[in-house]
Amino acid sequence: MALPRDREEDFRVTILTLIQDQMRKVVDGYRTLLNMLEDFTDGAKTEKLEEYYDKILKNDESAKETSLMIEREINNVGALLTDREGYIRLMTEIDRVSDITEGAAFRLLSLSKMKAKFGKSLTQKFLQLGEIVLTALLRAREALLASTLDEATFHQKIKEAEEYEKKADELYRVIDLELLQSNLKIAPLLLSREVVELIEDIADRAERIVDILRAISITVF
Repeated sequence: MALPRDREEDFRVTILTLIQDQMRKVVDGYRTLLNMLEDFTDGAKTEKLEEYYDKILKNDESAKETSLMIEREINNVGALLTDREGYIRLMTEIDRVSDITEGAAFRLLSLSKMKAKFGKSLTQKFLQLGEIVLTALLRAREALLASTLDEATFHQKIKEAEEYEKKADELYRVIDLELLQSNLKIAPLLLSREVVELIEDIADRAERIVDILRAISITVF
């Protein structure tokens, strides 16, 4: 007969495995957003960006289905899982990344319909920010994967995610100032600022994800 501690560990691994799948889908959605951003800056037709947007919507739906599975699993386990609220917060924070990705994609699509264009400098910085945020998100995902395996790797990935969040924040400020100094008209200017803010917010969410993981890990490592 399994001891209560053994049962809790089984529950924890099951839930973390589902959350890892949720995180994978969210990262895939963000990668699609980056492809959409790159094609937008290359002057792709709106129809092409609509294809990316539809893909992001479908990915978001799939990620939310996984979220529901996690909720059901946590509810079934109930009080047998230590720090139940921590796992709910983790799932919710990851779900928020998917929502933000969809919001940024919608605004990019709107910019395409307006035929807005960035200059070379802004284009480079937008793409650079996108890659930095992707790295922060990947480090958060790697920390999540390591949370059931290796303490040293776990803490290293948390540190790296936090470092990339800081880089994203610094570059975001530079881009926002450059946007304000650009020749964009009011509507595309506002939308562009929202896009860059949403992308940077994903880096903030990656930092929050590792913060929650750090708190949860106290009962594990």
